[in-house]
Amino acid sequence: MRTWFFTEDCYPDLPPQDEWESIRVELPNQLCEPENAHRLYNEYLDIWCAADEMGLDIMVNEHHQTATCMVPAAPIMLGILARQTKDARLLILGNPLPNRNQPVRVAEEMALIDVISKGRLECGFVRSVPYEAAAANILPYKGSERLWESHDLIMKAWTT
Repeated sequence: MRTWFFTEDCYPDLPPQDEWESIRVELPNQLCEPENAHRLYNEYLDIWCAADEMGLDIMVNEHHQTATCMVPAAPIMLGILARQTKDARLLILGNPLPNRNQPVRVAEEMALIDVISKGRLECGFVRSVPYEAAAANILPYKGSERLWESHDLIMKAWTT
């Protein structure tokens, strides 16, 4: 069994709970203070690098329209970590293929990260969650179909 270091990378600086019905979808972007976001992104990167120094493997995911996860683009964070870490396996478990319009580009991005990391990347593809479908302009009930079609194209791109 493998153990991975994982954190949701939340945005903790929110207004009182009674001001919003949910911390998903309906929070306006203006609640995110740029200085706080800058500090938090760099803290999360430092924490991941410390995990590498402690001998832990690292798992990164992404979510959209929620304060529970500040990472809307896990491949970008993994690209940074591929360069800044030395030994950790890097797992993207949360590359929501139905939300991506270009699966071959996903294959290229993952291949680039794998080369930069000297083969330390492991890819996990997910279907996404329904509340993120609208922002990706997709129908939630088409998620499984899009996942498998994209998966097959990515595998073909990697192996031919």
